[in-house]
Amino acid sequence: MPKINWNITDQELKQEMVSSDNRWHISKSQKGDAECKFFLTNYDLLLTPHGSGPDYKVCFETFIDDCDRFVEKIRKIQQEAKEHMAVMLEAAKELANED
Repeated sequence: MPKINWNITDQELKQEMVSSDNRWHISKSQKGDAECKFFLTNYDLLLTPHGSGPDYKVCFETFIDDCDRFVEKIRKIQQEAKEHMAVMLEAAKELANED
């Protein structure tokens, strides 16, 4: 019987964390002994501004209006992220003071 020689590859770990409202997604991956890599996204921002309508002019008008709404959405989500990070930093600070 022929001998089987196995090559052992690096272990790759993946984890997906999703907020309860399904808007925030963090993917965490690690290959072998390498550092973890995180990728954060907010699903509210996946659809970029767009325009539509019965003619060229209306397409541009609705696109421009949608850009304004998108900028506001970005500002709101950015503020939400800043507030969440402040809570995390405060919790870390409190944990550090307990030691």
